[in-house]
Amino acid sequence: MTKKNNTTKTVETMVKEIVETPIAAEKNFTIPPISEATQTNTNSISNLNQGFKKNPKASTTYRLYKERKDRKTGKTKFPIVHMLKAEDIIFDSEKGVNRKIRYIPGEPSIFEDEQKKDSMVKSPITFSNGLLMVDYTNPTLKKYLNICNANASNPDRISQGPPVFKRLDFAKDAKEKMKKEIKSMDALRTVFEMPLNKLLGYAQVLGINTNKSTDEIRYDMKVLAEKDPVKFIAGLDDPKMEIKQTILRGKDFGILDWDSQKITWVQGSQRPVITHVPLGVKPIDCLADMCMTDKGSGVIDQIKVKIKSMG
Repeated sequence: MTKKNNTTKTVETMVKEIVETPIAAEKNFTIPPISEATQTNTNSISNLNQGFKKNPKASTTYRLYKERKDRKTGKTKFPIVHMLKAEDIIFDSEKGVNRKIRYIPGEPSIFEDEQKKDSMVKSPITFSNGLLMVDYTNPTLKKYLNICNANASNPDRISQGPPVFKRLDFAKDAKEKMKKEIKSMDALRTVFEMPLNKLLGYAQVLGINTNKSTDEIRYDMKVLAEKDPVKFIAGLDDPKMEIKQTILRGKDFGILDWDSQKITWVQGSQRPVITHVPLGVKPIDCLADMCMTDKGSGVIDQIKVKIKSMG
């Protein structure tokens, strides 16, 4: 029997291939798209989710916000018992009015105006160890919990105070986690494949020290990419990014300078003011914003001309 070759690549192998692959010229560099394999996996997950139908008899789980960490074990702990009032005044989005709701076992409706006049709330709703699981056979309790103001997951919640609990949606949470993982992988591939000159320029704009080895710079960029992959990739498409890189090069060439109050040209011993920096604003952000306007467009052109003459 012929043994089939295992063509599945490990993460370590993929990273090694990316690092050892020669970097393309900057003019051909674009933000790398999601790989075909990743896209295939994503589509498969999407198709799987579409084909999956929720079990109509599945229980619905609600979880308290109030929690604490056990100092010894580090595990999350909840109150052993938490009582939730079984009546509330909510906003009825279908009718556009406020209505009183009550959970009374045996009543077919949670709305007071649809219940028997002599019906009364007998007991509060109880969470045990932070959780409350409601069976499909108790639709009125489920509806009450879904639309009461204590539920953080209620889109029409009246914010009279902090939420008490939320409805758990495991499928939605898993889908969101998958999206974050894919974006994180995309950001990491961008770091590994980015040409050195573009890497250095972007690193400077992000405030990373570039006076060290390329591997150290890529590692620092990797840390930033993992922290906020969406913001990291979006920064490459920001029209101000190239302007900021030009401004930083202008400062490195000694063409301009700044402090917390003003940005100036460097002309021998003279320092003509380009603009003043508002309180709490970074000088580079101030000048970049100015260069995006008609008034400041000439400034960035002057910096480029001076850099070219000195290069």
